[in-house]
Amino acid sequence: MISVVLPCLNEIRHGYLPSILDNLVLQPGEKQLIIVMSPSTDGTYDVITQHPAASAFKLIDTTATNRAQRLTIGIKASQGDIVLLHHPATLLPPAALDQVRLAMAAPLASDPQVPDPLAPHPATWGGFRHSFDLDHWLLRFTSWYSTTQRPRLSQVLYLDHCIFARRDALLAIGGVPDMDIFEDTALSLALSQFGPPRLAEGTIVTSARRFKERGIYKHAALNQLLKVMYHLGLDPKKMNWLYEGTSQINVSYNEIDKD
Repeated sequence: MISVVLPCLNEIRHGYLPSILDNLVLQPGEKQLIIVMSPSTDGTYDVITQHPAASAFKLIDTTATNRAQRLTIGIKASQGDIVLLHHPATLLPPAALDQVRLAMAAPLASDPQVPDPLAPHPATWGGFRHSFDLDHWLLRFTSWYSTTQRPRLSQVLYLDHCIFARRDALLAIGGVPDMDIFEDTALSLALSQFGPPRLAEGTIVTSARRFKERGIYKHAALNQLLKVMYHLGLDPKKMNWLYEGTSQINVSYNEIDKD
């Protein structure tokens, strides 16, 4: 069985939530669907609880303040052998869970000394190929690099690849590192001790909303700046404030936290 953990906080603005719920219900095979939701102010709760298949979801209300905490809560509540960490602004391909099962059961690559995320090998973790819902040369390049280069060179997948992993491995590393930003990078590095990531056959579609709102080149430059700040070991909370601006999407801060 595969457990899917969908973390939610104010998820209405990107417009993906209804489609995500529909998509998950239609995924074939044995599955457990877990939604971990922090207090939201935009109607996210209503969309979930009023969905025609609401009874198919295990809804966990929490006071968790960031996405990493919500994901870890979901991991601990999961019962599947494999856990898929679902990005809340990303749509899985049809039959995605079957593709995960195939990817995790893949045979050994012919040359295990040269890990290739597109080659078959026994997998502990992995993710899907990447695409954006906006066509632009820089976004196409970003998706290409995220799919073919970053997993091979640094063994890192971002959460919008919808990372999946064996539950026992996730529990062994203590769940998702409790960080306000770059928690997916830290998670990838922790999982890489078990081997390189395996990419499933399908391609996800993720929202380019931040690029549209901030401007493609401006947001791309900000992403690169934040990566430099991360490698310099700067405070993740400060970095996330720079990333999110006035929006509280991944993280919910109170007035005290802002100081």
